[in-house]
Amino acid sequence: MQFRSSFLFALGSVSMLAACSSIDNSGTAVAYGGNPLTYNSSLDTAMHGAEPTTAFGKDLKAEYIAYAEREADEWYDFFDADFFARKAAKVAQNETILPEDPANWRFDDQEIAQKRAVREELIGLLDGGAREAMPDVAATAQARYDCWIEESEEGWQTDLITQCWKEYEDAIDTLKAPKVAAAPAETQPVAAAPRLFTIFFDFDKSTITPVAKRVLDAAADQWAASPGTVSVVGHADASGPNSYNQKLSERRADAAASALTTRGIKADGVKKDAVGEGDLLIPTPDGVREPRNRRVTISIDN
Repeated sequence: MQFRSSFLFALGSVSMLAACSSIDNSGTAVAYGGNPLTYNSSLDTAMHGAEPTTAFGKDLKAEYIAYAEREADEWYDFFDADFFARKAAKVAQNETILPEDPANWRFDDQEIAQKRAVREELIGLLDGGAREAMPDVAATAQARYDCWIEESEEGWQTDLITQCWKEYEDAIDTLKAPKVAAAPAETQPVAAAPRLFTIFFDFDKSTITPVAKRVLDAAADQWAASPGTVSVVGHADASGPNSYNQKLSERRADAAASALTTRGIKADGVKKDAVGEGDLLIPTPDGVREPRNRRVTISIDN
């Protein structure tokens, strides 16, 4: 950790953030909340309070503390730093803290459905014996999943989103290895596969990101299990001229459709459309960059 912020420094940093950033963290994670003015005391409670009695609890507490410190010391995000410090303290009290429910974060219904499918797979592994069999890997999986959720909601640190997702996948692959005892299949939570998918793009780009590739894989698997007509609609945010954004949304739709056909979906079964900035997911004034509006929506109809 580079430094420990005082109460006054935290207050000043939060004020500067409010002045120079369009990201509003005040509604983040409504189930717990985060207070930038109590970060230091929350972190102190987590670090010097009770110690978990299980190996998984000790590893998970350490993961949350490290993430809280990084949020504060590198990005001055004291809202989410306080949030994860509080989670570490709850783990220290031997509370069973589950991976974040995406419904508690600011995602649309499609994103919630997709992320809940990931969450339920993780919970199935944790409840199936992963906490006891591989506590360090299980703690890493939960912490990186939570990182992916928090960073995806903010939507601007694309490299970190990709890093959290990759490290989550690596941990999950290890937990799925045969040496991890799995719960009987009949007791595993079964997530209903969504028929709607959304992928997101970097600013002024139509390149498929690593996270988007995973969503496209899921869409192709869904189509293979129950083939139907695939509709692909490209979108753009309001940061450029209407005519340019229309062309950009077309390129994004073309990229998504091409990626789907390489995954086995028949080209003549894919309908493409592009609406530019005409259907913003997050309403913004003209000229505003908004990561969640830079997207392609994919629907599979029976």
